[in-house]
Amino acid sequence: MQASDTKQVRKKQSKKPVPQLVETQPSPIDEVLHAPLIDQAVNPIPLLQSDQEKVEQRGRPKKYSSQEEAERIAAEQRSRAQQKYRIQRQEFRATANDLQNQLTHLANTNN
Repeated sequence: MQASDTKQVRKKQSKKPVPQLVETQPSPIDEVLHAPLIDQAVNPIPLLQSDQEKVEQRGRPKKYSSQEEAERIAAEQRSRAQQKYRIQRQEFRATANDLQNQLTHLANTNN
């Protein structure tokens, strides 16, 4: 028997139909997959008063009671930050000037 003969035999064997061992039966998952969507239900369940309150309470609680209060506090924070940065710039300039004066003094004393 040659190699080509074995290939032909194998091809002939592979063309036989495979017997199905398990019978297909409808499963519970098929019922779930083909069920109507919740949004398409005929009678939607109304929310109770307590359920509506829970929905409103979800998420982060409001930090400020009104828009005006939030804007006022934001303006105060900006003002404090500007003042803080102004002081930092003044201190930096003063330090830089002091260092420059010390360098000039050292340069003058060495000459």
